[in-house]
Amino acid sequence: MNYVHYKDAQGEFSVKIPKENYIGCIQCNAPREIQWPAGYLRALKNPYGVTKLRDIAQGRRKVAILVSDYTRAVPAKILLPPIIDELHQAGISESQITIIIAGGLHRPSTQQEIAQIVGDDWIKRLRVVNHNALDSERLTFLGKTKRGTPVWINSLVSESDLCIALGQIEPHEYAGFTGGRKSILPGVSGEETIRFNHSPEMIEHPLAKPGILEGNPVHEDMVECALMAGIDFIVNVVLNRDLKIIGVFAGDMLEAHSKGVDFVNSFSRVEIPTQPDIIITTPGKPLDVDFYQSLKALIAVDAIASPETIVVFYSSCQDGLGSMGGEMLKVFLGATTPQEVETSVRSNFKVQMDHAFLLSKILQKGIKIIAYSPNVPLNIIKEMMIPASSVQEGLDLALQLSRRKTPGVLVYPEAQRTLPFLAKKTSNHYE
Repeated sequence: MNYVHYKDAQGEFSVKIPKENYIGCIQCNAPREIQWPAGYLRALKNPYGVTKLRDIAQGRRKVAILVSDYTRAVPAKILLPPIIDELHQAGISESQITIIIAGGLHRPSTQQEIAQIVGDDWIKRLRVVNHNALDSERLTFLGKTKRGTPVWINSLVSESDLCIALGQIEPHEYAGFTGGRKSILPGVSGEETIRFNHSPEMIEHPLAKPGILEGNPVHEDMVECALMAGIDFIVNVVLNRDLKIIGVFAGDMLEAHSKGVDFVNSFSRVEIPTQPDIIITTPGKPLDVDFYQSLKALIAVDAIASPETIVVFYSSCQDGLGSMGGEMLKVFLGATTPQEVETSVRSNFKVQMDHAFLLSKILQKGIKIIAYSPNVPLNIIKEMMIPASSVQEGLDLALQLSRRKTPGVLVYPEAQRTLPFLAKKTSNHYE
């Protein structure tokens, strides 16, 4: 038998696929990298919707800079120096600047992770703190959104008179896209705020999908919350699979984010010529840090899956289930059906259960998921999916379980970076 040998771009797994079953491999045709640092400096000098940062910063006394945590690939370390320089030109000293690791309900970033995020130099020169969504004494209540979400925000943000947010724009499983307003919600919001926004009633809305902003209640609620908190300037980047910057969008939160979304839309939508019987996917870095984050890749392929589809899923998960994974697993323990999982989530919802809720919806469609992670025990995976001891074993099992005589296998790494859709005509995205 002839085989197609596929090796993951990051070298973490390889698999051989019978040639007669192989449909192809999805690769997003992202634009080339920007010229660094010229492309970035150009974006700062020509911001969308506002004047230059140095002009906005004139007369400000307390600056909060929001940066993403260890689960995101935002290159804050190289984005910060020109921003700090802009602030210096406005007469702002380093003692007036606080960097906040806007991790929502994620575990606090370690000192080593903070050094990787912002750089050793800035740790020594600037105040850097982790956001704590559970510390009510360090949160300020700003009121409620039109949908009734209570808005609790990190007090360092509410007390600042200049808020700058760094982020990344890519498709998101129920907020449409990341970036922009997400630095506030969930980034520096309280647990109650995040719980309302991420509730089953919000994330199951038919427009709470990857790539959709208009009419998306999760996105609209996030925007309202962010406007209440106030972001004066954003710097959002778009990255390729190698985590290199291919776009920078700076300026007004709404306008710069919108331009960035348009840019991502221009290359991230990929046609799938036929519904695959088997999909092999992996989230890639940095989402492969834990099982909870890794599920974003699974949620992305749901758009092209049928009830007969089998997904073979791999992630290294060096942090195991992750800080959010314990609650996610809890609702699967003892449940005999995905419907029971959904009922359990609805009756006792916690933010950490959002992916469990979405996973239960996928499983209720009839989709089978075969998963392998070297750092998550098989007995734990078994509570949620079909465990495998390698990607190859997972594929071999999928080929056996498929009802098709010759099931088509699609390799789709980092599916969460794209917006897949089924099309009748052949796509040129296969290779």
